[in-house]
Amino acid sequence: MSKRFEFAVIGAGLIGSAAAKYIATNNNNVILIGPEEPETKINHNGIFGSYYDEGRITRIADTDTIWAYLAKKSIKKYDSIFNFSKIDFYKQVGQLSVGPKSNNIDSYINSIIKSSEEITYDYHHLNIEEINNRYNNLKFPENSDFILQLNDAGHISPRRLVKAQINIFTQLNGTYLSSIVNNIKKIQSSFIIKTRDKQEIEAQKVLVCGGGFTNFTKILPIELPIKIRGRTIVLGEININNLSDYDLYPSIIHYPDLSGRHYTYILPAIKYPDDKYYIKIGGSNYYTDINTYDESIAWYKSHGNNDEIEAITKELNTIYPSEIFEKYTTSTCITTWTKSGYPIIDEIEKNLYVSVGGNGSAAKSSDYIGKISSDLILDNKWDDQVNKNFLSLNYSI
Repeated sequence: MSKRFEFAVIGAGLIGSAAAKYIATNNNNVILIGPEEPETKINHNGIFGSYYDEGRITRIADTDTIWAYLAKKSIKKYDSIFNFSKIDFYKQVGQLSVGPKSNNIDSYINSIIKSSEEITYDYHHLNIEEINNRYNNLKFPENSDFILQLNDAGHISPRRLVKAQINIFTQLNGTYLSSIVNNIKKIQSSFIIKTRDKQEIEAQKVLVCGGGFTNFTKILPIELPIKIRGRTIVLGEININNLSDYDLYPSIIHYPDLSGRHYTYILPAIKYPDDKYYIKIGGSNYYTDINTYDESIAWYKSHGNNDEIEAITKELNTIYPSEIFEKYTTSTCITTWTKSGYPIIDEIEKNLYVSVGGNGSAAKSSDYIGKISSDLILDNKWDDQVNKNFLSLNYSI
C-alpha cells in the first residue's frame, strides 16, 4: 500500500532540502525523497549530488540583480538555519571580485557597482595597492579593479547546509526518505511515486528538484530545456605549517582580460573531512558536455578534464604563491544550465512542479530559491521582486 502525503519533494540537494523545509513550516504532511551522499564515489552507481563539497562562494556582489537578490535573501537566513540546526556551514571571510579597470559601464566591476544600486549592501571599491596592503600574497594583473564585500560574504559548506536543512525539516515532522525515484505516474488527482528500493508513495502535489539528473532519470513527462556540463576543480593542499592566515582570505572571483588567462573562482584555505587544508579553484573556458545518465556517473568517477585542470592549476599558482602547495588533487561535479541563466521554477502540468537549473550560481542562494519554490506549490504565490517570467519554463525554451 502506498504511503500518502499531500506534498512530495524529489531531490534532497540544496534546493530540494530548502523547499521541503519551507513546505513543512506550513504543512508537515510532506515527504522529501533523495539519496544520501555515498561513502565512496568509485563504488556508487546511483545519483550523485553536486553538493558533495566543502567550499562554495557566497556573496551578494553580482552583475545580475536577480541573482544578487536571491543571494541577499538567502544569506539573511544563514543565522537562523544555524540556530535551528546547530550545524555550522558558513564562514564570513568576505568575497573579492576582480576585473580589469574600464570606463565601459558594462565591464565586470562596473556592472557589479550598477547592480548594487538596486540590491544594496556594503562594499569597498579598491585599487591594486590597497589590495596588496590587505592581502600581500595575492597577485593580480596591474590593470585590475576590485570590489571587496566583507560582510554577508565568504564561503559555505554545501554538504553541511544540506544536512542543516534536512535536520530542520525533520524537526518540523517532515518525512525524509533516502532513496532514488524511478517513476512518477499521474493517477486521477494524485501522483504515484516509485523508488528504486520498491517503495511507493502517493502525493497530491510533487516538486522535482533533481538538478543535473532530472532529465536523465526520465521521471518527468517532458524533457526540460537544460544543458549539463561536467566541471573539474583543483584542490591545492597546504601543509599546516604553511597555512599562515590563508583560511581568513576572501573568496575570489577573477575575470582577467589578458591573453592566456582564464576566468576562475577561488576559495580560501578550508579544512576538509580528511582534516587537511585545501585552496579550491575552478572555472576556465573548458568544460565537458554531459548527455546521458551513464556519462554523468562516469564523469563523477573520473579525474576530470585535462585542459581544465591545466588552466586552473596555472591560475592558482599565479594568484597564490605556488610554494605553499604540497600537492594537487582534482574532483568533478556537474552544473545545470538554462537558456535564461536562471532556475526554471514552474508548474509543468497540474500539480507537478520543477525547480531546476542552478547555472553554477545557486548554492549560496538555494535557501530562497527553495522558498520561492515552496510558495508556488503551497499557495501559487510569487515574490513580486523577482520577474516570474524569467524563471518560467517557456522563457528557457
